[in-house]
Amino acid sequence: MVTDYDEGDNAELYQQAKNTLPVYQVDTFSLLRLVGDVSGKKVLDVACGEGHFTRLLRQAGAAKVMGLDISTRMIELARQHEARQPLDIEYVVGDAWTVADPAQDFDVVACAYLMVYARSRAELARMCAGLASRVRKGGRFVTINVNPSIYHYDPRPDYRKYGFEVRLADQVYEGAPIDFTVLVGASGLHIRNYYLPTEAYRSELEAAGFVDVAVHRPVVPPEALAAREPGFWDELIEQPVFSLIECVKA
Repeated sequence: MVTDYDEGDNAELYQQAKNTLPVYQVDTFSLLRLVGDVSGKKVLDVACGEGHFTRLLRQAGAAKVMGLDISTRMIELARQHEARQPLDIEYVVGDAWTVADPAQDFDVVACAYLMVYARSRAELARMCAGLASRVRKGGRFVTINVNPSIYHYDPRPDYRKYGFEVRLADQVYEGAPIDFTVLVGASGLHIRNYYLPTEAYRSELEAAGFVDVAVHRPVVPPEALAAREPGFWDELIEQPVFSLIECVKA
């Protein structure tokens, strides 16, 4: 079952995790590094959650930033933060799987951990079509995603020191669950994602009208390297739990 961030305190726990756990230092740095210079650009953060990346993109110089998420509670948290520290960000409750009508014209569409909620190629195709409808011609789509290779690591790393645990099915198949326990709160935040091979992401993005699809590994920020003992980040980098994808709208 897909994680419901409107249920219980899931949204608040996710917000806490983003602000405290080591893994999110790496995913934040990696995604923003790949997005690159957004000065003067129109940017959409899809599956924005409580606005973690949305705010950083605005602070990086984007001229206009919008956050979109299907979770009402996540958008409430994002709007509360906007009320406390206004950045002129618009937050909208909406479904990223829906094709925008009329089509939107964002220079950059970014998202974190959205595509891993697709349980089949058909669902992924719908999602990619929705994303493509929000990017202008020549614009970029950049995402951080759970790394499909996680199902092929042998032995599988212990990621608990980074703030999470992973449970997988006994064998890999398209749509196989990837269950995370994010180590926050009394009992943790449980998130279910789904496995599809990298080839599926590439194929469906291209079918939706994207070109130059490229996959990248995460990068540890220099300050995080300096703050930890030697070797602390080795498992996360040598057997990364996430990867990044970028492409251009043809």
